[in-house]
Amino acid sequence: MLETAVRAAYGEEAVDGYRLQLEEAVTNRADGRGLDREKGTGYRQGAEEKSMSIKSRPKIRKARKPTASDKLAELYHIGDSVMVLPDKKIGIVCAPVNEKGVLRVQLPNKKIWINHKRVKLQVAAAELYPEDYDFSIVFDTVQNRKIRHEMERKYTEATITYEKES
Repeated sequence: MLETAVRAAYGEEAVDGYRLQLEEAVTNRADGRGLDREKGTGYRQGAEEKSMSIKSRPKIRKARKPTASDKLAELYHIGDSVMVLPDKKIGIVCAPVNEKGVLRVQLPNKKIWINHKRVKLQVAAAELYPEDYDFSIVFDTVQNRKIRHEMERKYTEATITYEKES
């Protein structure tokens, strides 16, 4: 039964290795070589070899199913124009959907976190902006953009305040 399980999990080649390990364990135990007499239990010889062989086996990984947030991340992108319901206010997505299904929308004079169920897509970002558009023009304040521009040119004390705000 164990050989069938090893074959199903690791393939045909792993069964031969499993048989060898099993035979070595049986012979070591029968000879008494493997027992650690000082500590009373455990194996002295072959423990390192056994751990190496376990690490070298291929791991079984469960296939990850697409979650709802993956589907929503494809639906809403940064720069999309959306309508916030029930107020029917128009805003722009400034942060993608997180694992809880909440996205950040910039409305006039404020940014809010809102559940994806309360948002309706109006116009996709691909239709509104060119591919290489810099969204910092839309989402950052003028002061932050000036600080970033200065940081690219040289070091200034303003960099410390900019990093604290972000």
